[in-house]
Amino acid sequence: MIFLSFILNTLLFFVILNMSYFRQKRLNPDFPDKPFSQLVLFPLALGLVFTLIIDMFKGIFIYQLLLFGLAVLLLYWIFYVLGKKPD
Repeated sequence: MIFLSFILNTLLFFVILNMSYFRQKRLNPDFPDKPFSQLVLFPLALGLVFTLIIDMFKGIFIYQLLLFGLAVLLLYWIFYVLGKKPD
């Protein structure tokens, strides 16, 4: 899933950052070429960073849910299991 997210993010940044360049190049073939680093590498790097940040947030969310679940189990054990009065 992370690879699909990486590919989609990279394509999105590639299209957004190069849309005006391709339009200019199509209207005027003599328009100067864009450097490879700006054309491909910059959107690739942005896609990678964005994917890592988003997946990190997903990981943190899952970690927080696990911690919450452990806290719920601990509190249940304290209040309902240990709190029972013997008959």
